[in-house]
This record gives sequence, structure tokens and C-alpha cells, in this order.
Amino acid sequence: MALRSIAPLARTLFIFEAAARTGSFSAAAREFNVTQPSVSRSIAQLEDRLGLRLFQRTPTGIVLTAEGDEIFRTLRDSLAAIDRTVDTVRQRAARTRVILSFSSSFATHWLVPRLRAFKGAFPTVELRLDLVQGMLGQPPSDVDIATRVVEADDPRYHVWPFAPEIIMPVCSPAYLAERGPLDADPQRHVFLNLNDEHKAHWNRLLNPSGRLEGIGTWDVFSDYSVALQAAQNGEGIALGWVSVVSRALCEGHLVRAGAGEIRTGRWHSLISPKARPLQPVVPAICDWLIAVMRDDLERLDGVRPV
Repeated sequence: MALRSIAPLARTLFIFEAAARTGSFSAAAREFNVTQPSVSRSIAQLEDRLGLRLFQRTPTGIVLTAEGDEIFRTLRDSLAAIDRTVDTVRQRAARTRVILSFSSSFATHWLVPRLRAFKGAFPTVELRLDLVQGMLGQPPSDVDIATRVVEADDPRYHVWPFAPEIIMPVCSPAYLAERGPLDADPQRHVFLNLNDEHKAHWNRLLNPSGRLEGIGTWDVFSDYSVALQAAQNGEGIALGWVSVVSRALCEGHLVRAGAGEIRTGRWHSLISPKARPLQPVVPAICDWLIAVMRDDLERLDGVRPV
């Protein structure tokens, strides 16, 4: 019998499932808020339509026939599959995609290790990471949240101040134990440099009145994230922006290599373009990121210079 031929009896199939599951016409009647005779008539109607006996009526109750049991198991499994499908579709529909434009170093060293905690806080949010070099430049038009250095009143963006721009020399604990602090003898050290802008910061830290030639050994990288990873692996000293290295410092993967630091007075901010509709979850995500960073910075109050 084709499915469409029993479609008019769909409600009766649900009544049959309840009676088979509970083993009682009376229990099925209570589930559907009808009388027991009404359930009995519905089952009889279904049996006539199918040309099969679904239950054996006994003095002590009802028992599924072999044919009834086979139909019940198929119906039960089908209803369970429908429930799972509905749940999956609902969950998919409830998910919100958020596009982030973060520096590769911030994503690698600060955000990615916290993705599990993020998913715990925002289980229905799907992240898409658009990785960039540095904290300057306008984010793409489809981005929901970016980390950039902007003015607090920049009319193009919603702005959430995130972390002060503090730069310090960092290395692994093993490297510090082997080579000693940077302030004692810079000549002993390997410097993991990125570009001329980083060299200017090194000048301020190491030799404000002169040049860096002749001070230590210099290895040059084209990616800041890789330079930080090399520092964490014990290969030398890198410049650490606190907004990127705060987690590694808190967990002891990196330590300060010397007492010096640079406070530029600028802030790294979370921004969301005003030209793009602000998704309701975006402010909540920004608040979560800020709270985690604030916790890092409070913990770093206990990290003293070497």
C-alpha cells in the first residue's frame, strides 16, 4: 500500500504508536486526550485499511502481532529519525556566522587556545577568521569584528577599547635560564626581528642613542606569529605586544626577557564597521573578549621585570 493511501490515517498511526509503546489503549487515550473506545475504534479502522491484525486482544490486555511489531519498530525508528532531523535543522537555523578580521599572531597565540571556552560561551556562533598582518588598515566590508588601532571616536566604526599597546622583550623560560636577562649583556642574545618598525622599537629598548649594529645576533622573519613561536621554542628574544602575548605570559610559555618596555599610548580596539548591520551577538562577543583580556592584564600585574 502506497504511503499516500494511508496519509489520511496519519493521526491513527500516531495513536497506534502510542498504544504499541505503552501496551495499553487506555494509556494511548490519555496521551491524545480521547476515550479508550475512541482509540479502539481508530486501531480497528487502521487494521481494516491495512488488511492486517496489529494487536491480539486478550483478557489481560493487548499484545502486538508479528506484523504489528514490525510496523511499530519501523514507525518508532522513523519518528526518531524525524526528531533528529528537526533538531539538526533547528540548530543549523539558529547558528550565527560571525566574521573576524584578526592579526595572524593574535589569532594564533591568543584566540585559538581559547576557542573551546568561546564555544562554551557562544555555542551557536560559527566563526570565520580573516587573518591579516598587523593592526592597521581598514577591514574588509563583510567583517563583523576586527582588531585595529583606531581613534575611539572614529565615525566609521563601533569601537570597544581592548588592550593598551605595551611592547616588551619576551623569550622562553629555558632561554632566559640559559642566556640570562637582556639587561645584563645584550651581546649574548639572539633577536628575532620582523621589520624596520620592529628595529625602531628595539632601538628604544637597547640603544636609544645609537644603532643596533654589533649588538647580538639578528634573525629576521616575515611573519610575526612565527617569530613569537620561535621565541616560545627557545630560539631567541622577540618583541611582545601585550595584546598578543598576555596568555603566553600568564601561562608561563613566555617570560619577560628584560625590564624595559614601550608604552605607546595607543590602544588596540575591537571594531565593527557601521556600514554593516550590527549582528545582535557582536557586542556580547566583544564584551567576552574584553573580559578575558582584562583577566589576563590583571594577572600580569604580578609579573615583575627580570
